[in-house]
Order: sequence, then structure tokens, then C-alpha cells
Amino acid sequence: MNSSNNDKNRGTDNGSFGDNPWRAMGLIGSVGGTIGACLGLGYWIGGKVTGAENTYGSIVGMSVGFVIAVFMTILLIKAFTGGKAK
Repeated sequence: MNSSNNDKNRGTDNGSFGDNPWRAMGLIGSVGGTIGACLGLGYWIGGKVTGAENTYGSIVGMSVGFVIAVFMTILLIKAFTGGKAK
């Protein structure tokens, strides 16, 4: 039988998702929750720092929250894949 490189990565013992849809759903849920929480907290903290009448702080807070969310998402993907994320 002719096997490709993808067939070698299908097992769950090497840290990949393999055929386990629950791990993939867990990753998607974790990434979505992380992005939502970072954006929400950034908006809230930015609004509290500058005051309720100024929306500039909220936009800056959301931008900082987005940058933090990107880094947290990278860390989550590395954790779910066993540090083998490329």
C-alpha cells in the first residue's frame, strides 16, 4: 500500500489531532473563548482607563487585547499539538 506523509501523522500518540474530533472541537472552543475574552477585557479596561465618554481608549484597549489574543492563540495551538505547531 502506498502511504503518504499525512498517513504517518494520523495517530494521536505523536501529539497531532489524528481522528479525534473532540480535541479539534476543544481547540476551536478554546481559541474562540480566548479571543473573545481578550477583546472584551481590552475594551472594558480601555474604557475604564479613559472614561465612559471617550471611545478612543476602548479602541486602543481592543487593539492591545487582539495582540494578546494572537499570542495566546499561538500558545494554545502549541499546547494542543504537543509543541509541534509549525
